[in-house]
Amino acid sequence: MIAREQRPCEWRVGIDAGGTFVDLLAVCSDGRSLALKVPSTPDAPEIGPMRGIEQLVAAIAPQPLVEITHGTTVGLNALLERRFPRVALLVTRGFRHVLEIARHNVPGQWGSIYSWVKPQRVVPLEWVLEVPERIDASGAVVEPLDENAVRVLLDRVGEAGISTLGICLLHAYRNDQHERRIATLAAECLPGIALSVSSEIMPEFREYERMITTAMNAVLTPLVGQYLERFGRGAVERATPRAKVFVMRSAGGVVGLDEAARQPLRTALSGPAGGVLGMSRLARDSGYAHALTFDMGGTSADVAAVDNGVPRLTTEAMIDVYPLRAPTIDLVTIGAGGGSVIALGPGKRLLVGPRSAGASPGPACYGRGGTQPTVSDANLALGRLGNSLAGASVQLDRGAAVSALESVGAPLGLDAVGVARSALRIVAHNMAGAVRQVSVRRGIDPRRYVLVAFGGAGPLHAADLAALLEITTVLIPPRPGLGSCNGLLLADILLDDVRTLVLDQSGFTPSLIAPVLQQLGERLGARAANVAAGDVLSGGELQFRADLRYVGMGTELRVEARRDELLTPGIPEVVARFHAEHRQLFGYDYRERHAVQLLALRAALELPREGRLGTGTVLVPSEFGTASEPGLRRVWIDEVRGFETIPVLRRERLPVKWHAAGPLIVEQYDTTTYVRPDQDATLDGFGNLLLMRRHAL
Repeated sequence: MIAREQRPCEWRVGIDAGGTFVDLLAVCSDGRSLALKVPSTPDAPEIGPMRGIEQLVAAIAPQPLVEITHGTTVGLNALLERRFPRVALLVTRGFRHVLEIARHNVPGQWGSIYSWVKPQRVVPLEWVLEVPERIDASGAVVEPLDENAVRVLLDRVGEAGISTLGICLLHAYRNDQHERRIATLAAECLPGIALSVSSEIMPEFREYERMITTAMNAVLTPLVGQYLERFGRGAVERATPRAKVFVMRSAGGVVGLDEAARQPLRTALSGPAGGVLGMSRLARDSGYAHALTFDMGGTSADVAAVDNGVPRLTTEAMIDVYPLRAPTIDLVTIGAGGGSVIALGPGKRLLVGPRSAGASPGPACYGRGGTQPTVSDANLALGRLGNSLAGASVQLDRGAAVSALESVGAPLGLDAVGVARSALRIVAHNMAGAVRQVSVRRGIDPRRYVLVAFGGAGPLHAADLAALLEITTVLIPPRPGLGSCNGLLLADILLDDVRTLVLDQSGFTPSLIAPVLQQLGERLGARAANVAAGDVLSGGELQFRADLRYVGMGTELRVEARRDELLTPGIPEVVARFHAEHRQLFGYDYRERHAVQLLALRAALELPREGRLGTGTVLVPSEFGTASEPGLRRVWIDEVRGFETIPVLRRERLPVKWHAAGPLIVEQYDTTTYVRPDQDATLDGFGNLLLMRRHAL
């Protein structure tokens, strides 16, 4: 039974809803904290978080829960599973097949080129409707909008019972007057219809990317909107009516429920983004400005690079086979988690993931009806996991894990241990490949970075991953299994905007750039005024970025740019930064050989949130469930040493500056950490568990 808290306090909670568990971290204004993991409920995703909130509210009563910050995968899962509700999309006459033509990219190996089938359309062709109008690339009206034709199309949409409409007209990033007029007509003809307007969703050039992004936002609007309504305005209000609800965005900031529901696509990577944000700040405060974050949960593993304490941002990401054009933390995600299924592939090859057993039925060892072996079953068979998870709330069945592993190994002549060893090697190499994508492929040497491992399964695999990548230092934060929750509690309100320019170097003048900067500032200022005064500590500062490329270059690079730099004729400091970034990424630059173009200016306004967790806050932990006693366990070490009996320690009982040589296991409520024989472990003054390769000490 959970003891009730007695001291006066206001509580705030971060909730990360993953594919296997819902993680909750509640913090009190006096520094106390409560951690909780509950099973996910894929069929009704709001139920899992609400069960966690109900347990927290009961535990802290009569003290109030005043704020909830949520990271959700509802939108991401809908896109991955291609559950697309029926929507309509209005486009410029003659551009009905833009989604069909796309970019002619053929994914996968060249050998599959002739068998490749284009992915399912986000909007069926019959509901891509052409509007008589035309605006050219300069923003001039070539053909006026035919409002009568628009009304006819809207009547057709209404008669079909479609409740969501996307609007994406040619060159609306230059001149949005036709899109705004159609939105007004839609509100008049179809009251209550949900709108996704390209000039609001993605006011940037490149017609396919803008149209697919608008269409994706449209299909997610009813799904995410209904979820947020059930969660934020339904269940939360019943359980804790005083609580304000914020939603994490993929770029690392939070917004209110209305803003999140209006642009649901920008919440697709909210959970992983929260983890990167939280761990980058924690690593920076602990003295590690350059880090590779490694978040391994039950379904996937997410990796990102952090330079000078700041995660890298991008506006180009892929969700499955669909491009996402919205500000997001630069992440690489692979299907490698504790629930990743171990199976036989063609030619009797052992495969690990990307398919996951999820929360239901889950790994075989969970005893919920699952029969397929997973990474968690492999760890249990090798002794790296104990007999329970999450404070003994999940009991593990080693016999079921061994049987499941043997069923896969029989055709290969392998026993359970052989399958488990092979599976962990495969998953380690898969994760190393993901880390190289955000490091080596971007001009970064991973050996110069610290590996920050979190997520329910991250600390269990971090030691082997670091060995593969020759990384000398692994940092395990105080609450690694709830790392994303920590980031949710740290996040401020973040507003951003972008304007397309396409200027050659002769146009890098204050007379052309200053009006754009002023417009960006005014638009963000107006949006900031809509934020409730009590939610913000003080005014934020505008930050700018510039999208630059060499003339003829197919893609652009984004670099930091101060306002005074952008108002300097020729913007030499910004251009020099672009050359340096190009050289780091590609090993060369075209300085003084090719002209540079400025494609877009981006602005961001970060508003400090009242009551959010400070980066230096020391949390006093309190756990749900019971802690096991320290002891010994037989654990597989390697092919030479086989199984050995090694210490199993409880992390909350380790003193500051504790030091020990591996191999050993460190257990805590939200995760398990494995320390290799060639590593030493120590607990630093920030509460981090550091694993260091022995010759590096």
